[in-house]
Amino acid sequence: MSTQDERLNCAVGDLAITVNCKLPQNLGNIVRIVSSVGFDEWQGYSELLYTWNVEVATEGGALFYENENGIKAHTSGPAPDIYLRRITPPQGYLMEEFVDSEQLQLDFLTQESANQLLEEEIMHDE
Repeated sequence: MSTQDERLNCAVGDLAITVNCKLPQNLGNIVRIVSSVGFDEWQGYSELLYTWNVEVATEGGALFYENENGIKAHTSGPAPDIYLRRITPPQGYLMEEFVDSEQLQLDFLTQESANQLLEEEIMHDE
């Protein structure tokens, strides 16, 4: 096992962003780590990669997988740890340290409120 395999980027329950993916459609997806697959074969790699079962955490998001029939979109599936970066605090951190960031996530604009702000700005510019 190499040093890269000894320290995983994610753990079950984490939110993660997809990075360095072979298929560009998969870059930047937000996923939740559901369970561990363990070391598994992955197309394009001669060594086994530590892999997680993940589900897409963004509305309308998808993971794309390539096989002999082409590229298919799924809302859940396997993802190697090397393609993931944790975006939630590591296990063992006190959540009080991250209270402000939780509120920021709650304050993100909904599509309806974003549209309303855009309309107000357009009216203001006229």
